[in-house]
Amino acid sequence: MVTTTAPPVTVPEFSSAANLQWSNDEIVTENLADPEALIAEVFARREGDRFVQASRAEIAAVLQRVRFPADLPYGAEWVSSQLVIENSGELSDDPSAAFGIWSAEPYSRSRSVAQMAVLQVTNDKETAAELAQGEGDVSCARFADEFTDQCDILDVNGRQVWRLSSAGGTTLIWFEDAYRYELYGRSFVAQDALVVMAAESVLLDELGTASS
Repeated sequence: MVTTTAPPVTVPEFSSAANLQWSNDEIVTENLADPEALIAEVFARREGDRFVQASRAEIAAVLQRVRFPADLPYGAEWVSSQLVIENSGELSDDPSAAFGIWSAEPYSRSRSVAQMAVLQVTNDKETAAELAQGEGDVSCARFADEFTDQCDILDVNGRQVWRLSSAGGTTLIWFEDAYRYELYGRSFVAQDALVVMAAESVLLDELGTASS
């Protein structure tokens, strides 16, 4: 009797951001060279929510040098993207943009099942400058709230990252340039995968503008 052994199947742990499909990339934009006109253009398509669907080209034009994780947990295939605009028509500072990371086409399945993580970007240059100068509150108290079960501070590639854990999932917070990045991963996403997302990023406009 001859027996054979199947070779082990290695499941990848991460997906490259270059392979993601962006649900809003088909939005046609007329004012990429004029941020103020672009914000007004995005605001005009708003349907009641501050979070307005926007393409990554629009977000990169409004938030210059904004970054996006280079690697994501395996299974992440789609991204939804929004600019956050106040009722006044002005871009919000907190947050300014949001990205949903999905395992299926955005909103085709419930968030609790298909939305793996949410990345919010806040224009927080004052706090970023304080931290760069070694000033300001760097304790967990800065970001922890009544829903936080545990908080610790990580060193990720020389960058300070706050990690807040709750029953629903884990939030990582870090600063780069003038922006504060807040990454929330649902409980079924491994914390190590979230740390990898915080460890290395690429400029959003370097990811291109065509869906892949």
